Amino acid sequence: MSPVRATPFHARAADANTGNLWMPRGGFTLAAAYSGADAEAAAARVGVAMADISWRWRVLLEGARARELVQRLFTRDPSGLAPGQALKALWLSDGGGVRGAGVVARQGRQSYLLVSAAQDADWIADAAARFGVAFRDVTEEEGGLAIAGPYAARLVAALGLDPVLDLSAFRKETWKGLDITLSRFGELGGYEIWCAAEDAPLVWDRVARAGEPFAILPAGLDAMDVLDIESGVPRPGRDYDGATDPSAAEPLAGELRLAKLIDAGHAGFNGAKGALAAKPRLTLTGLVIDSAVPAPFTPVIAGGKAIGRTLSSCYSPLLRRAIALAQIEEAHAAPGTAVEVMLPASRLLLPTVAAARIADLPFLAPPDPIAP
Repeated sequence: MSPVRATPFHARAADANTGNLWMPRGGFTLAAAYSGADAEAAAARVGVAMADISWRWRVLLEGARARELVQRLFTRDPSGLAPGQALKALWLSDGGGVRGAGVVARQGRQSYLLVSAAQDADWIADAAARFGVAFRDVTEEEGGLAIAGPYAARLVAALGLDPVLDLSAFRKETWKGLDITLSRFGELGGYEIWCAAEDAPLVWDRVARAGEPFAILPAGLDAMDVLDIESGVPRPGRDYDGATDPSAAEPLAGELRLAKLIDAGHAGFNGAKGALAAKPRLTLTGLVIDSAVPAPFTPVIAGGKAIGRTLSSCYSPLLRRAIALAQIEEAHAAPGTAVEVMLPASRLLLPTVAAARIADLPFLAPPDPIAP
């Protein structure tokens, strides 16, 4: 078993993590919560929050045939991006099943960066080798700090950085003596600051100090998962297992609400035949539960029969209800449809059935990073 590593921000996170609550993610140990997941998730919706995202897997693909590689590997074509631009895409098994999802960023004429919530090193490295492209895992070389919330842009400006940056774009710059990358890759519409590992404590201190007038809170993994679920974002390893068998035809992109990341006009990507011919039977929806108790990975019942299942589930502090991502049969997936779910047993609660209703995704729109 590989050892669990500390991120470059670990010392600062440990000082802030007064409850000493930790959990592993992506081979790193991170704070599960600092002041409490509800408060931290709410801060990213009504104020501003910062989160250590150094655990995100990042690899550089460099070489004369890098453009050919990314055209073949990803379900959208990143080869037309200019340096400083990025897009979200999938990569698939030969049979068309989803192996992973991530951001592909154009670094230079022959260089691309992949950022993902789950690693697939052997598959990507093998593909790179076939094209004579260098594969380099740079995850441990940098730290990443996400800034999310309605006051994110004001905080970035207070840091002395220009907040004017398109979504899915990034900019390398020197910031008060530090070489950083400012990006906007996340689903919450905020910003990310990437820095050399040795500069991470100073970056944390600067962001925390500039964020004090905005009542900034550090957000742990529990809160970030709440924000993911509220945003309708399924994650590999949390909500579905990637198609590690090269011939696998599942999971289907259409059953994870990821079909928008497949460009049918970009016909040359690996797994295209299976993916484009797939006929999804289920669709990803939201589920609002008439309870404060989450109901992860349990059948969804309507009319006495199972019509699907929940995926990740959490309590939403803004909706004041438990919510869940769910895969539901197409015929029963209309928003507002009444259903039931089984709540899990606990020391104080016997298993019980709770009423729920189908909801469209996202549950909550991304916070506007430019506060009025």
